[in-house]
Amino acid sequence: MEVVRTLPIRMAPLPGESLDSWLEALARRLHTRYGGLLSHLGLVNQPKESGRSSAVNWTVALSDEEASGIAHATGVNREAIHALTLARFGGRAVLIDHEKRQVNRHRLWGRGAGSRYCPDCLAESCGRWQLNWRLGWSFACVRHRLLLADACPACGRLPRRYPFSRHSVPLPGVCGFRPSRELHPVAPGCSQDLARAEILRLPEEHPALKAQSLLSQTIEAGTADFGQYAHLPQPCAVALSEVRAVAGRMLTSLDAEGLAALVPSDVLDAHLRPVPGARPPRQERERAGFMAPPTAAMTAVGVIAALRVLGEEDLATAARTLRPLTSTVRDGFEKSTATTVGTWGRGTGPVLRKVQLAALAASMRPSDQLRYRTVADPAPPPVARQRQRLRRRASQLPAAMWPQWAVRLSPTHGTYPRVLAPALAAATLLVGSRISFDEAAAMLGQTTDALALSRMLQMLEQTPRWDATASALTRLADHLDARPSPINYERRRSLDYTDLLPAETWAQICRDTGQHPGTGRRLRIARCIVFTQISGTPIEHAPEFPTAGQDVFRAQAERFTEVWTPQIRQGLREATRAFLHRHGIRREPLTWHPPTNLLDDLDLPGRDADGIDIQRLHDLVRGRRSLTRAAAATLGLSIEAVRLALEEHPAPAQPLTPSQARALGRVSHAIRRVLTEEELRRRYLDERQSAKAIADDLGVSRQTITRLAREYGIPLQRGRRSHHPADREWLFDQYVTCRRPLPELAHEMGVSTATMNRWAHDLDIPLRPRGGASHREALRPDTGSPS
Repeated sequence: MEVVRTLPIRMAPLPGESLDSWLEALARRLHTRYGGLLSHLGLVNQPKESGRSSAVNWTVALSDEEASGIAHATGVNREAIHALTLARFGGRAVLIDHEKRQVNRHRLWGRGAGSRYCPDCLAESCGRWQLNWRLGWSFACVRHRLLLADACPACGRLPRRYPFSRHSVPLPGVCGFRPSRELHPVAPGCSQDLARAEILRLPEEHPALKAQSLLSQTIEAGTADFGQYAHLPQPCAVALSEVRAVAGRMLTSLDAEGLAALVPSDVLDAHLRPVPGARPPRQERERAGFMAPPTAAMTAVGVIAALRVLGEEDLATAARTLRPLTSTVRDGFEKSTATTVGTWGRGTGPVLRKVQLAALAASMRPSDQLRYRTVADPAPPPVARQRQRLRRRASQLPAAMWPQWAVRLSPTHGTYPRVLAPALAAATLLVGSRISFDEAAAMLGQTTDALALSRMLQMLEQTPRWDATASALTRLADHLDARPSPINYERRRSLDYTDLLPAETWAQICRDTGQHPGTGRRLRIARCIVFTQISGTPIEHAPEFPTAGQDVFRAQAERFTEVWTPQIRQGLREATRAFLHRHGIRREPLTWHPPTNLLDDLDLPGRDADGIDIQRLHDLVRGRRSLTRAAAATLGLSIEAVRLALEEHPAPAQPLTPSQARALGRVSHAIRRVLTEEELRRRYLDERQSAKAIADDLGVSRQTITRLAREYGIPLQRGRRSHHPADREWLFDQYVTCRRPLPELAHEMGVSTATMNRWAHDLDIPLRPRGGASHREALRPDTGSPS
């Protein structure tokens, strides 16, 4: 390439001006033919293989070498030169083939040639042309509040469809279309002053001006963060592809009446008004909006309508606006479904898909709404190994939904929690997956089935808060995928629970807490409750759950957690922790549930149990026979929420009167603090005190002492004793010499009168006869002298 010489006169480009406009103005200032200036700058057409030259559209893109030559000749830096070409918008508003210097017309509404224009801007700048007018996204001038003109008002030709004549001095601001060579090979065009074009002027705050301003800001920033993109910003090219997809669908599927509900009448009338002599290509007639719209009015109509969807912040409103497009079927288009909406346009992203699915949700089954995440945030990027992801999610899910979540998701009426909780857990596996109901149930241990799951989802869909429930399940699935649970429920479901809560452990818990261990049924209930808490499996699947009388047993289990004390709960937790340790599970917590603050902004049917006034709840349940029902009615909560609160925050045991304690069999707890195992062994075995003597000393019955001795494993003495605590000399002196009665000696020794009488026989003590001779008065020493 020859060295480019500097120009004698220099002129800087205007802000936002296009390369061809600047070069034409420069040629005009130098009073030289346009072709001469291009040749001086080194901008020459490329030869074809046929020998003829091929015109190059340098306004699309320049090579670095060409930009450097222009910069050297004009004194404008190379970066500013590149900014005069459409490459400035490359990857954002247009896609450019730099090798061919062509705009992709099938993506992002790229215009292959030609340009719209603002007559007022041309008048103010003496015919200088803005670069952004060449974009398919330009349809209005925000500064002068008007729609851009599409063609020359005189000849009706598209401005700048062809380069200006190389053999003439340019005339900025006039129609420079070159007629056919047969008429005049070097004519500059019709020379109509384009600033005199009549166009539609718009009032201030017109939707077309707002839409144009929003698109311009998005293109300049390179990122879309308006409307539906506020929660998930997207690259500009993706957002414009989605605007193009919706706009094309609007222009194709909606009639004038449908568009009138979305677009101002002045712009719509300009779009529907036939243009004299204009005949759009066949493809544009059949699929309006597939290519860049031929008129600014048509572009404005499509963009305004599309932004009524994508520019709306509320998803429900956006979906409602888009719904007519998903419910109508036009000739040449297939019915819109969750699998076909992806054919609306290439290059679209998750935001449009979210709105499309939300619009389709009303006609979808509840399970499909979960599968396609219709009411939640945009779906995350597809995972290559979906099965592996689902297996990992299933291992973090209990077979029955966590009670803390189940009470929030359960409707007040019409459902049984024991049926709904397993269905909610299985439904969480449906989120973002394609597995069947049977597969979801099998992955969680078959605690529910396909029929129950289908019925529960249909029932939930009929409730007013189904959208919030579906959002909660989707958030839960996303949370488990992103932050794994600290508990492996799949492993816990496979544990052997035969050694869970041994009988001796339960007896020790009852002794420590002052509770009666009850019959074997009470122990079975405790085992079932502990099994449910640590495995996350419904109580019906516990090994100890009976095959007969299930409703009664279930009611008793619910009652057990309603009345247990903090001491019993703590004792069972320690026993449970020991069970897990025996099975090699040491690092997992006993229980866990996902944070309920994930549900804070959702209008769910149930109230959070964490918001209950625990002290007031304890006051309400004390002394009542029907604990949960009365408390739930007073607090305005569900019975399940009250049960959960009492399970997590048991009411402390109330002090009992002696008669109440004796009736409940809890006297032993009161004396156990005084009469420990060591103390009872000392008194009963070492000092040979009888059970009755110890009982009389403590003010309890002899049966209480014997029962406590059995609990301590102390052997009870039966039959006659081979050794007496009193020797013969002492007993003879007290009974014979001092004449003390046997009942008095028996009380002193802490034994019964019959026992003392037996000891006297064993020690050969002469006993006084029964009757008056044994009374205290007869035994009193005679201190007087005979008369």
